[in-house]
Formats: sequence, C-alpha cells, structure tokens
Amino acid sequence: NEYYPLSIYFRCSLLSVTLSCFTEHILSDTVICRKTKGKCSFVICPFFTKANGTCFDGKAKCCRPCL
Repeated sequence: NEYYPLSIYFRCSLLSVTLSCFTEHILSDTVICRKTKGKCSFVICPFFTKANGTCFDGKAKCCRPCL
C-alpha cells in the first residue's frame, strides 16, 4: 500500500506531540526553578534569596539567590 509510510509517519508525529505535551506538564515549575539555581520553599525564603516563581504547581515559592 502506498499510503503505509505516510500512516507510520503520522502516527509517530502524533505520538511525539502527545508525549512532549505530557512531559512539559510534568516538568513544570519545579524543574524550571531547580534548573535556574532556585530552591523550593513552602515557608519564607532564606536569607540572601528572594521569591521569584513557584514550585509544585504553585504550592511553594521558588527562592533564587539575590546576588
């Protein structure tokens, strides 16, 4: 069948888009905070840090160094 390669390509691209959307949701604000040298805190941020963003889907603060 001449449409078979196109069907495989379509299925692979659809799977790729679905997985990327799923992993983006999992790798949400917590991973972004940690990758930008931040630490998650459920209470006030420690000295020499300031709250700049969130962690755990908005339940905690992302504390990044002031300097």
